[in-house]
Amino acid sequence: MARRQWKWMEKQFDKLNKIKEVLSELEVYTPLTLRQIYYQLVGKEYIENNKSQYGMLSNLLKWARISGYISWDILEDRTRTFHNLAGWPSCQSFTKASLEYFLSGYSRDLLQTQDKYLEIWIEKDALSTVFTKVAEKYTAPVVVCRGFSSVSFLNDFKERLDVRQDKLPLVLYFGDFDPSGVEMLNAMKTTLNDELGVNGIEFKRVALLQDDIHTYKLPHNTDALKHTDTRANKHIISYGEIAVELDVLRPDILESKIKNAIEDEINIDAFNAEVEKNNDDLDKLNIIKEKVVEFVALNY
Repeated sequence: MARRQWKWMEKQFDKLNKIKEVLSELEVYTPLTLRQIYYQLVGKEYIENNKSQYGMLSNLLKWARISGYISWDILEDRTRTFHNLAGWPSCQSFTKASLEYFLSGYSRDLLQTQDKYLEIWIEKDALSTVFTKVAEKYTAPVVVCRGFSSVSFLNDFKERLDVRQDKLPLVLYFGDFDPSGVEMLNAMKTTLNDELGVNGIEFKRVALLQDDIHTYKLPHNTDALKHTDTRANKHIISYGEIAVELDVLRPDILESKIKNAIEDEINIDAFNAEVEKNNDDLDKLNIIKEKVVEFVALNY
């Protein structure tokens, strides 16, 4: 690290300790996004809520990781992907890996006996790790909407419903409480109902709600209310000058909201019965795997 960067880091030592305090509290939810860390610091009033402080935090975390003061594993970049297309060094290494993962990853559909077909929709991919961590325990699908959804995206949903016509469709929605975040769900409803002819879907907005903002004293997004945006004017008339991102919620609170939202909609007895069947299935698969591994070891 350059000498000038060391000097700058030394001046930021107090902020670094506060960052490490927040990271320690959220350790079980790592990797985190920069925005999640930023809003937790804002919520504790460790930094101000503005672009300058966001940029400062980004730069500080960069050099803190380069210097080894903070682990690289703390943050994730979900916008860039490495596609590993490399082959295997030998057929032996391939066989070994195949046996290790043979019949792994099985999970019974724990919601197959429910009356409702449930999906969890989230506005941002940055939070998908938190959602999938909870939802996988229930085998509930998580769908990343990423802003205003295309008709192709919504038609894919329609096709998923076509094969589950015996169930009542339910969408649990999680998005920002800002002009776009509120309007997105309404826009998707309109497209599904009026343009794709899909009716009978129950939509429930779980978060963010206006009550959440007051209950958890959530900091506002200072850049979300652009008065030149017609959606902003409509939002201000309905809710006042309030704009808060979903990322602001502490991961443990968000996790609890996801869990409670799912359990409020399902028959727990039917779910637990499927969990028992899943455990029996895993026992059977383990017996099969042991026999196959033994056979290969003797004949390869």
